[in-house]
Amino acid sequence: MVERFLLHGPCTAIDDGAHFEIKQRIAQEFSINVVTEMFIVGSAKLGFSISPSKRWNSFGDRSDVDVAIVSHKLYQAVWHEVYDYTTSGAYWPDRNRFQKYLLQGWIRPDLLPPSAAFDFVGRWWDFFRTLKAERVAGPYKINGALYHDLDFLKKYQATAVAACRSSEEQ
Repeated sequence: MVERFLLHGPCTAIDDGAHFEIKQRIAQEFSINVVTEMFIVGSAKLGFSISPSKRWNSFGDRSDVDVAIVSHKLYQAVWHEVYDYTTSGAYWPDRNRFQKYLLQGWIRPDLLPPSAAFDFVGRWWDFFRTLKAERVAGPYKINGALYHDLDFLKKYQATAVAACRSSEEQ
């Protein structure tokens, strides 16, 4: 189910042209493979959310387009930057929340250290703001998350699907 419906095939909320443009631009920016290292997920893909806090909410005017970037190389580069930042003794209010996701094999950029000394953060947010400003996905904001490998992405999505099934049985 995860591979067939959540990772492959067309998106419900954006057309094929926008789908490809988003992936192409991200692939160029971060030097990753447009076909094997990037997936549109979430409500933009399905037309509704399977996230626990938004489960079954339809994609709408205030929705965003979520992109899962699966790149061991990029993940490792960011992880090394995080390590260096952490060992510098700098304050980081979201460190514990960040570590929770890191243990699950993915990096949430919104939980990275908000520091000018942390190069990746500025580059990431500047790039995604540019995509929004250029309306690559129409009026929708584009967000990204970085996964260590495809297996972690599949496990995360499978957990969400299982929770959906469980909530329907109750």
